[in-house]
Amino acid sequence: MDFYVRNNVGTIKRKSKPIPEWKNEKEKYIILAKKKAGIWTRVANYIFEHQIELPLKIISAIILSYLVNPTPQNPFSKFLFLSYPIQKSSSDEIQYGKGYWDIAYIVFWILVLTFIREFTMQYLLKSFALYAGIKTKSLTRFMEQGYIFIYCLISTSAGSYIMSQGPYGYFNTKYLWIDYPHFLMSPSLKHYYLIQFAFWLQQITVLLLKIEKPRKDFVEMAAHHIITCLLIGGSYLFNFTRMGNTVFVTMDFTDIWLSFAKCLKYLELPSIITDMMFVIFMITWIYTRHYLYGLIIWTTYAESCLPENNKCIWDPLNGYWLTWWSKYIILFGLVLLQILMVYWFSLILRVAWRVVTGKNAEDTRSDIEDDDDNIIVNPEECKYTKNK
Repeated sequence: MDFYVRNNVGTIKRKSKPIPEWKNEKEKYIILAKKKAGIWTRVANYIFEHQIELPLKIISAIILSYLVNPTPQNPFSKFLFLSYPIQKSSSDEIQYGKGYWDIAYIVFWILVLTFIREFTMQYLLKSFALYAGIKTKSLTRFMEQGYIFIYCLISTSAGSYIMSQGPYGYFNTKYLWIDYPHFLMSPSLKHYYLIQFAFWLQQITVLLLKIEKPRKDFVEMAAHHIITCLLIGGSYLFNFTRMGNTVFVTMDFTDIWLSFAKCLKYLELPSIITDMMFVIFMITWIYTRHYLYGLIIWTTYAESCLPENNKCIWDPLNGYWLTWWSKYIILFGLVLLQILMVYWFSLILRVAWRVVTGKNAEDTRSDIEDDDDNIIVNPEECKYTKNK
C-alpha cells in the first residue's frame, strides 16, 4: 500500500508503506485473521480475552446498584437473591415458588460462574500444573478438566444432600411422582436448581464461542448441552424438580471420575494408575448413566401416572402438567440423552480395548486441530493459510 509525504521544499512524493515483519508464520496468520474476522468472531475474541474482567465489572455494577437501596423493592435484588418466597404461617419454613424474575438470578450466576471458571483455571490450576511439570500442549486441557472436577464434586455433594432431605432420596423413584405437582421448593433446592441451570447455559456459551478447543464430537456435545438445558428448563417450569435433582446427581457423579482420570493422564503418571482410574470411571459410568438413569426413564414410563401417586390431569393453571400423553414428551428428551450416552459409551469401550491390549487409556475424542487455542479466529476469513 502506498501513501504520500511532503518533503522540506513542499514536493509531495509517494512512499511505500513498510511491510511489517512477522516473528513467525503463526503470528502472521493470527494477526491477519483477527483483522479479517467478522463481528461474531470479534465478539468471541473479546469475551475470550476478558473472561475475568468483563463478568467482574457487571457483577460489581449489579451489587453497587443494589447497595444504593438494599431492599426487596430494588429490582437489582432479584439478581442477588431468590425471588417468590412463600410462607403459609409464621411457624412454617419459607419455601419458594417460580416466576420470571428467576431469569435474573440465572443471569447473575452465569456471570459468577464465568468469573470463577477463568479465575480458578488461571490463578489456581495453572500454577499447580506448571509446578507439576505438565507440558504446554496439555496445560489448557488440564485446567479445563480440573475446573469440571471441582465443580462436579461440589454439585454432586450438594445434590446428594438435597436428595437425602426429601422422600425421594436414594432413588426411591415412586416419590418422584407422589403428590405431584411439586410447585414449592426449599431454599436449598431452588438455589441448587438455578445455579445448575446457569452452569449448563454457561457451558453452551463456552462451547459455541469455542472458548474451549472443539473436539471431534463437537456436534454431539452441542446436542447434549442443548437437550440438557431443555430438560432443566422444562422440569423447572412444569414442576418436575425432584426428577431433575436426581438426574443432576447421576450425571455429575460420573463427571467427577471422568475429569479426575483425565487430569491424572495430563500429569503423565504411570500408566497403571491412569488405567486403574479409567476402570473406576467406566464402572461409575455404567452404574449411574445407564442403570440409575435407566431407572429414571423406567419410572417416568411406568410409575408417573399411577392413580395412587397423583391425579395425572391436565390443569396448567394449577401446576398440573403430567398426563398419560405428556409423559411421553418427557421420555423423548430423556431417551435422546440416553442415546448420546450410548454413543459415548461406545467410545469408552474403544478405550477399554486399548487398555486390555496393553495400550494406554487415550481419549479417542482428539482435538480437531493441534495448534494452541489462545486466539479464536476463522481461518477461512484470512488470506493467509497454513497451506500456502
